[in-house]
Amino acid sequence: MQFRIIAFVLLCHLAGCQPAATPASTPPTSSARPLKIVVTSQVLLEMTQAICNDSFEVVKLIPNGISSRHWEPSGDDARALQQAKLILISGAGYEPWKDRVSLPGSRVKDTAAGYYGDFMRIPDAVSHQHGPEGKHSHPGTVWATWLDPNLAIAQLQHVTNACVKIAPERESEMAAAATKLKAQLDTLNRQISELKGLSPSENFHVIADGPFYQYLTARLDWPLSYMHWDDNAEELSDANKRELIDILAKSPVSPRRIFLLNTQRTASVEEFVASTGLTVVRIDLCESPLDPAIAFTDRLRGNLERLKETDR
Repeated sequence: MQFRIIAFVLLCHLAGCQPAATPASTPPTSSARPLKIVVTSQVLLEMTQAICNDSFEVVKLIPNGISSRHWEPSGDDARALQQAKLILISGAGYEPWKDRVSLPGSRVKDTAAGYYGDFMRIPDAVSHQHGPEGKHSHPGTVWATWLDPNLAIAQLQHVTNACVKIAPERESEMAAAATKLKAQLDTLNRQISELKGLSPSENFHVIADGPFYQYLTARLDWPLSYMHWDDNAEELSDANKRELIDILAKSPVSPRRIFLLNTQRTASVEEFVASTGLTVVRIDLCESPLDPAIAFTDRLRGNLERLKETDR
């Protein structure tokens, strides 16, 4: 009898020490994946990353080293575009592939909207084949709008507005990031004003390997003659060389003649241009990231500093 009492007391004691039963908990769910924003240029990538910080997954589908102008999206790329929460395009003809992909129109934001009237046109007509209508020609548009800091600021505003729309709770944080980046672009505007004052257009001629630089030269009031060299070619063809020699023969003789050359061009191309007596200035079009990484605003500043060197 005494043994049964002791056992009963012991069981009660053990039961009292056990924690209260709790309902079975569901396994923790994995954290929600961040919303995906797809961009089509290196400049838009950096802008969007600066505005969003880590809130969204920002992706540039175009591989480094390939321009959006020459990119052809695969089936996987098309699906990634269709599934994105937001698609930011640069506009001004930089995405010729977009008309061949079914994009969700409500989620596509053209960051060039609102300043179409500021686009620089390429008067050299290009022939295209469009279905049964046959070949016809129409002028192109200069796509490197961000070389003009004012247009880059306009793009930045579009990026900010689009990101705030999908994450309104972070509006103040995004606005602060946009203000910081805009200040950097405003500094570039001041540098352009200073450079413009140093370089009168009289007795001054600028030639370039393509029409891409017109937003910058227009801001500087510099006259520009340009060619249509293949920007994927590592070496110049005989036709390319003759084109430059012909332009030099037709252009006025002036004390200062500058040649704007894409930083992606090879050293041998630069050597040929320099052999004609032109002062070569490398211009970074900021189409792909650099290694080590350099912000696009610093790369644009480098362009202006190299141009300034020609005044010394």
